[in-house]
Amino acid sequence: MNLEVLCLSLLLFEASCFTEFEITVPRNTVTGFYGEVLILPCTFPVDSSWDLRSTLILWQRGLDVVHSFYYSQDQLDRQNLHFVNRTSLFIQEMAGGTASLKLDEVTLQDAGVYTCSVSTNTGSQKKSFGVKIAAFYSEPRLQFSLLTDGVDLLVTSDGGYPSPTLQWLMENSDITNQTQTHITQDTQTGLYVVSSWINLTDVSNSSLTFILHNNPLGQDIRREIHLYSDKSERQGESAYRCNGCFIYIPVILLLIVMSVSFVFIIRRRRRRRRRRRRREQTKQNGFTEMKSIFLMENV
Repeated sequence: MNLEVLCLSLLLFEASCFTEFEITVPRNTVTGFYGEVLILPCTFPVDSSWDLRSTLILWQRGLDVVHSFYYSQDQLDRQNLHFVNRTSLFIQEMAGGTASLKLDEVTLQDAGVYTCSVSTNTGSQKKSFGVKIAAFYSEPRLQFSLLTDGVDLLVTSDGGYPSPTLQWLMENSDITNQTQTHITQDTQTGLYVVSSWINLTDVSNSSLTFILHNNPLGQDIRREIHLYSDKSERQGESAYRCNGCFIYIPVILLLIVMSVSFVFIIRRRRRRRRRRRRREQTKQNGFTEMKSIFLMENV
């Protein structure tokens, strides 16, 4: 314990021995939501003689200084590095007896036992309460793979805390023991990633229910999964796909015919051009011969 915290604690203890001074903090554990703002409540009695300059407020988690206030301003030289730039008091509401702490961007590491210590010109006291952190799980994502003898179902959800409780039902019968569940934690955030899968061999008109319980937050995710699969439907699906293929065949044939016609037309035009050139050359050669004969006769 550093010297500043020791002196503040002794001051609060000595003042509480001589006067009745009751501060108010939560009786039960406070739950904070991951990534959001958490308000740690703490109030103290005030009267007409209250003076801001004589008010001392100290927040601690264990022996770590979370936030301290005295001499009418924040005193953060001894603040633990984990809380730097994330804490603040409601100074404008302090005259009404508010010593609550605002904690920004809550992380899983913020859990613990917090102590609020208040000392004024009328008395002093400190009280502690627990803080736990939780996070909501995301909407479950369903993936399935069709097999020759059944189907594989995979349900995943992430971003939650703490570790959840999973349950699978089939027609109101618990089949959780037939499933496999893999739960891991993100290495950076510490939040959980949940993957649960089941293999079903008889899926004809089956109805399943996936349930995820996140008890600290009262989050219950319940999703219904309906499976319809039989031979007639599979044949119908195959026929539909086959019909789709036949629809594309005429189109392909039409494109082939158009391509052949285009090539034929181009070749025909080229032949015509060649014939014209030959005729022109023939005419030109004939004119040249006639001109030569005419000249010879004149000579």
